[in-house]
Amino acid sequence: MLAEHLGKRPVVDPEAVIAPTAVISGDVHIGSGSVVLAGAVITSQGAPVRIGQRCIVMENAVLRGAGRYPCTLGNHVLIGPHAHIAGATVNGCAFVATGASIFNGAVLEQGVVVAINAVVHVGTRCVAGTGVPIGHIALGDPATIYPPHEAPTVHAQLRALGFTKAVFGLEAQSLADAATIEKVCERYARSLQAHRDDAILA
Repeated sequence: MLAEHLGKRPVVDPEAVIAPTAVISGDVHIGSGSVVLAGAVITSQGAPVRIGQRCIVMENAVLRGAGRYPCTLGNHVLIGPHAHIAGATVNGCAFVATGASIFNGAVLEQGVVVAINAVVHVGTRCVAGTGVPIGHIALGDPATIYPPHEAPTVHAQLRALGFTKAVFGLEAQSLADAATIEKVCERYARSLQAHRDDAILA
């Protein structure tokens, strides 16, 4: 499904292939030879999405231009099923595996591999050739790779970096606070209500 959002229509190269059950919404450009499989969602939520040539976005992956952070894929990028990329830049010849998450402002240089269920956090830069192992967490510029059992260390650093500010535009320190979640939901709801006026193009 192709949808116009906030007056912007997706631009899909004639040589690209989009599954009938994929959703492409708003200011999205998809390059020649790229393939978007069933259930994938590619959406511009305040920032554009640009997908290069010969990219593959597999089933149920989500790519989102988020707020002030565009989402960009270079050429020859493979995004696995159920992966999530919000407001990040993934340069060419990269592989983001099943269930991996890449967050706002992250940059993956050429040839980076992010393995199954790994996370690349906000503002992180993975230099060319970096590998983030299964379930590990990349954080920093350049990235430090943390094993899953060091997640509390990562959480402390994210609070110091202002995760909620970068992702949600709020100064709050913790999403564990009910008042913060209320503010996040109120803000998102106001923004996302703009989809009420979307026009289905195909």
